[in-house]
Amino acid sequence: MHGESLYRKIVAGETGVWASPVRGLLWSAAVVYGRVIALRNGWYDRKGTTTRLPVPVISVGNLTVGGTGKTPFVIDLVRRLDALGFSPAVIARGYGATPGEPNDEQKLIQKNCPSAAYVSDPDRRRAGEVACERFGADIIVLDDGFQHRRLARDLDIVLVDATCPFGFGHVLPRGLLREPVIGLRRAHVVVLTRCNQVSRTESARIEARLRELAPDAAHLKCNHRVTTVEQLNGIEVGGGLDRKRVALFAGIAHPQSFVTTVSSLGADVVAARWFPDHHRYTRRNLQSLLQADRFPQHDFLVTTEKDAVKLAELRSLEAATIVVVRVAIDFLDDGGTMLQEILRCRCPLSPEHSRVPRLSASRDDPRNRP
Repeated sequence: MHGESLYRKIVAGETGVWASPVRGLLWSAAVVYGRVIALRNGWYDRKGTTTRLPVPVISVGNLTVGGTGKTPFVIDLVRRLDALGFSPAVIARGYGATPGEPNDEQKLIQKNCPSAAYVSDPDRRRAGEVACERFGADIIVLDDGFQHRRLARDLDIVLVDATCPFGFGHVLPRGLLREPVIGLRRAHVVVLTRCNQVSRTESARIEARLRELAPDAAHLKCNHRVTTVEQLNGIEVGGGLDRKRVALFAGIAHPQSFVTTVSSLGADVVAARWFPDHHRYTRRNLQSLLQADRFPQHDFLVTTEKDAVKLAELRSLEAATIVVVRVAIDFLDDGGTMLQEILRCRCPLSPEHSRVPRLSASRDDPRNRP
């Protein structure tokens, strides 16, 4: 078990009594953190200065740390904006990137949305300016931006993971909340993700609580739908994973959700190897995973699309038994239509005939690197 998994078990109360003093120390630190966040948010709410870009800005963020399905949602959002006639760009801090290289999310978004620019920079204002001036973006998607208050936005979308909606009831480091749940009142849209991984009763309970916290927001629900199961080289696996014995591996924040997804395909999960989130794979890692005696007898090694983009450079190593589960956002009820109308109403710039020539969002451009 790596450090992230142990930490999550501690704050969730899933460990033995030995962890009680640890939780006590984490709680003391959380009190200080919570007060600092409250002061910061209070300052921005009253008189905090923000920078406004010359184009609409849509923020997609989380209330908690860890995976909420944000990257598939950003991909869906960028595609919607492109279909509406915009020239979107994604800007992000570039967390977890090796200097001079794109991080996991950038690789995945650029693979699925090749026409959209992607600019990584801890200074999101500067990143937005580069996206507009260099790449001709006429709308910005601020990835992981809910707690970033300096950049003004026209639409704040917050994703809440149904399997861990409120971060075990505490802010960091005692829980997983980035800020107190009252912060949801700033959201224009709240999206409850992975609804199919909890019971209908639990989903309804969470949704009711979210409506209390953000009464003025639009509330949407979605699942993560598996689109394909394929080998690293893109060849689809005939028959999928139904009745197959599989061993999982991934470097993601919420591995249990991946287990649930794979199991829903009819697979028998016989083993798993979890790496830290944003893990950079080495040839030695892959050789170890492919050893015949590494896992119980299995038909496939299965990983996520996020991990697969990092394995591309290691394809020269024989990896025919590794397959990738690709997912997409699947809105419930009329959520997709609602989101489409919200985008039309909240983004004041009319995109008709507004496309301008722009340079390709090339990985070789230094200003398109983290």
